[in-house]
Amino acid sequence: MSLLNLQASYFAIENPLQQLDRWLHGYRHCQTVRINQREIEVSWTGRAERELQRRQQQLVVEMQLYFSCVVKKRVLFHHHSDQPGSVRVNENIGLLFQPIASAACDPEEFAARYPQGKNLSAGRAARMVPRRVEIDYRQENWEGQFHY
Repeated sequence: MSLLNLQASYFAIENPLQQLDRWLHGYRHCQTVRINQREIEVSWTGRAERELQRRQQQLVVEMQLYFSCVVKKRVLFHHHSDQPGSVRVNENIGLLFQPIASAACDPEEFAARYPQGKNLSAGRAARMVPRRVEIDYRQENWEGQFHY
């Protein structure tokens, strides 16, 4: 019998230290761009701004809406600026939105590898562009989330 992990559940109560960290390192930098005729607000922390200034190449932030057995929002960071379809936010950040359908509905394969079937950049899925994306650089890792 497994124990219920409340920190990883849908109804998880957020860690107070994470709330304090978010308050101390808020999303103070902001820019607005257009993807598929929709405006997206891109916000990033001071930590992310400092790391972006150190970089030689543009960081491309990919927002992925992944359709499989369930729908999952993913934020991927590409450390090279040659991503086709990316929109320039500023000299340091590029933004890309990709709705993707899974190759198969297998929970184990989904959790391990996110098998990519086809890109849904045409049609209804392409119009599901998020309203806001948040970027942070914490403990030498890029973190991101997007909202509708």
